[in-house]
Amino acid sequence: MDHNAQKGKIPFFAGFVLLLMLLSISCSHTQQETIEALSYSPSFLELETMPLSVPETTQGYGREYELLGVETFSTINRAPTPGFLLLDAGIFPSNPDDYWIVGRSQGESEYRHYYSTDPENLKLKANGHYEVHFTYKVLETPEKGFEVIFYSDTGASHNDWVGDSIFITEPEGSQGEASFTARLKNYPDYQLLMNIVRKGAIAVRDIVITDLETGKVVAEEHGDAVRHGHSLFLRGEGNFSIKPSTIIEDGSSIFTKGFSRVWTNPEVMTIPKDSIILFEFDYKVNKNINNREHLGWVRLFLESDTSTDRGMINVPGYGIQEGHYAGAVKTGTMDGTYILELGIHDDVEIEFTNIKLSKQIPMQPAPDLKPFSALYPRLGDFFTAYGEWVASDGSGSAQGKTPWMSLFELEKKLAYNDVLLALHEITSTNDPAFAVRMRTQNPSILLLPSVNTHTFWEGDEYMQEQMPNTLANAEISFIRGIDPDWILTTAKGKRINDTDGVDTLLLNISPFCPPNSSGQTYLDYWKETMFDLHVGDGTWDGVYLQQLLDRGNDLIKGISYKTKVDADYNVNQKRDETPPWIHEMTVASSLTMVRSLREKTGVNTLLIPGHLIDPILAPFCNGVTIRNFNWGWYHKDGKKEWFGEAQWSHLVNRVWELEDLLLDPAIILLEATPIEFTEAKREPLESDYPLNRFALGTALLTDSCYEYDLVDGRSAPFYFDELLVASNGTSTVDISGKGWLGKALADTEHLSSNEEVVLTISEPIMLGNRRTKYVELFKQKTKETESRQYTIELDWKILETATIHPNLNISLDNTWIDYYPLSSVLQGSSGHVTFHTTVPDKQLMSCMLNMGKQGVLEVSNVKISKSDSGLYRRDFEHGIVIVNATNEDKTVSLRDIKGPLNRTNLRHIKGRLDTVTNNGQMVSGDVTIKAHDALILLAD
Repeated sequence: MDHNAQKGKIPFFAGFVLLLMLLSISCSHTQQETIEALSYSPSFLELETMPLSVPETTQGYGREYELLGVETFSTINRAPTPGFLLLDAGIFPSNPDDYWIVGRSQGESEYRHYYSTDPENLKLKANGHYEVHFTYKVLETPEKGFEVIFYSDTGASHNDWVGDSIFITEPEGSQGEASFTARLKNYPDYQLLMNIVRKGAIAVRDIVITDLETGKVVAEEHGDAVRHGHSLFLRGEGNFSIKPSTIIEDGSSIFTKGFSRVWTNPEVMTIPKDSIILFEFDYKVNKNINNREHLGWVRLFLESDTSTDRGMINVPGYGIQEGHYAGAVKTGTMDGTYILELGIHDDVEIEFTNIKLSKQIPMQPAPDLKPFSALYPRLGDFFTAYGEWVASDGSGSAQGKTPWMSLFELEKKLAYNDVLLALHEITSTNDPAFAVRMRTQNPSILLLPSVNTHTFWEGDEYMQEQMPNTLANAEISFIRGIDPDWILTTAKGKRINDTDGVDTLLLNISPFCPPNSSGQTYLDYWKETMFDLHVGDGTWDGVYLQQLLDRGNDLIKGISYKTKVDADYNVNQKRDETPPWIHEMTVASSLTMVRSLREKTGVNTLLIPGHLIDPILAPFCNGVTIRNFNWGWYHKDGKKEWFGEAQWSHLVNRVWELEDLLLDPAIILLEATPIEFTEAKREPLESDYPLNRFALGTALLTDSCYEYDLVDGRSAPFYFDELLVASNGTSTVDISGKGWLGKALADTEHLSSNEEVVLTISEPIMLGNRRTKYVELFKQKTKETESRQYTIELDWKILETATIHPNLNISLDNTWIDYYPLSSVLQGSSGHVTFHTTVPDKQLMSCMLNMGKQGVLEVSNVKISKSDSGLYRRDFEHGIVIVNATNEDKTVSLRDIKGPLNRTNLRHIKGRLDTVTNNGQMVSGDVTIKAHDALILLAD
């Protein structure tokens, strides 16, 4: 360097430095203001390590059922003795040898009445002197006590009470006899009233009331009375008759001949608020001339306003001659008289009987969750639509001239699964009996309804019309409670993604979200609403979390490439949010959501997000669903088609990584779909067979559940040859073929040979921000005479949160073919990458590492090698799977097929559908597996 020349430039350089310093101070000041405007606590890093606070008493929610009434239309029914009344907290005995009248309260109000005399039919004298005697046993220790009093409405209005009464406070298991005497006041409307104060349960019998002035018994109840006649708790109208049943013995049925309806009698049957009511009956179809899908309807409504209603599933009719209806509905939180109605259409004739009405009672704690131990292939279903819609036409994906199948047939297929995820959220309010129907067929099935998290759908015209209906479904109930100020806007106040249509709107999930009139932010509202609508009833095993994001929402314009974006999370009307800030805040909010729900619901509630998640979220969740997991593997450019080996490796590696991080029971569902959409699809195409086989083979390399949807989450389950196999090796459609591979005997092994290292880089490489945004790790033209697999391995760490996922891009002859994205954008994240890509002979292969606009990445321990690889193998009790995850056909030796366990009696499945591949033949030599295909064999 010419030092003298340098000296001559000092005055100019000094001025330049001074200018830079001033700019730096100015920029630093601006940056500091931005940091203060966007600062919040706790950060995602703090939430990651902060201990959970789950009370020991909060261990999840189960369920049991309390029978409210049965109607077989027999000529006699158990009922209170004339002169007595069963009240809302009471249960009258129905079994022949049971005479105990039960009162039970969960604390819905301070005083719950369960039994009384009827002042209309049993007149107690004003100023009378009476003795009361009864037998009792305490079923549940009372919170305060059990009270028996003489009560007068007139006296109560004057605050003039009879002082003598009984108040039982004994603990559970206590029993005995109780009596008291009382002098009534000068009022003509007294009744004996039996109450529960707050929580508790008691049973009473042998109630005797004696007039002490005459010495005569004026009333007695021994719990053994019967009442003659039909329809103890039902009323009805229409064209029907009651005749001896052809469905049950020693009972009668209603036979309809036209429009008919029956409904609960509110004078006899009190339906409690904020409860799940199960409604069941047996029926036969005698006439359905128009082949109706639905024979009738069932709904709940308020007596004071019949338009305030909530429907159950309709009465199934298509393809059904007889069946058992089991529906349920969640009553509202508002006070009022609830009535349940069953209506039958005028052009059908049915017989129905054995009507049962039950109340679902949450149990706490729920039984401990056991490790997920389903046999392979593990079956799961990403089932997003309401069952009736799918049975009809695949919710629009399988339209036809007739319904696709009966609801009963659909649910039989669904019950084969080990887990059903993403049930439409309205199922929680309008069909919680879906859980009953599924568990009746498969007691171990896991069921999770879908819930919104970061976004919501503003709804179509019907949903907007239903907003005033206080009994609208769960989807509408959730939307109705969203404060307009919680919807994310631009700095100028325009709602993001609002196109004046039916749109997905973003919610302000940040700590800057303004509170509503009740002091709740959106995250507060979300936790309480999700619990009330979906968890607290004990219906489900957990919830499926839609859009639980681990980076900023892609609906925010520029989130992946701009320095700053227009999403006013901090509500300061300034465009000051950066993508990295949004990514970190989004993960912090997602962590807050799962942590708060976990702390409220307990460790036995499954929380499963609806997509691949950042590893930072995994320790708080029980699984993930990866939708269309095979779709991104296949590429087409004109006539050229190829398979993305790097993307395949990314999926498998991510699943293996999450299996080690998730809470037990860990459940990952892989949903495969066709590459191209086909309308009105009710049966698989021939192209679906190899796609399913390869996707299933991939899933079997992991511990995931699997499904192949004919279209998408609206499709009914379809069971390919390899999913259900009978003990004789033949494909079946019967549930007996479920789990035919048995348990996994070992982890997956990668069959690789002839490895040759072509590049190692041990020194760290830094990318991002003011550094280079990309680096070419490797570029070389192969000299091979045949194709080889190149394996790329490296360690990585995010030093500053990135705008997008850094990724490794693979090119052949300067044409991009594949990429491998890193699993996180978040500062502090790290991991190991390993994947392979097939390089044909004499082609130029390059591997480029790319960063986005912002963020800093460090990679180290880079190793690139070539080998003969890409085959993966796993052993199961009754078979093996070998997956060819490359772009070329691979021949597998008999030795490798047998594997380290030296498997014997190797044979193909005998298929129902793909009889060419699944031909039932023995395997006695080498086998060639086509590119991106799998071999699934039976073996001893």
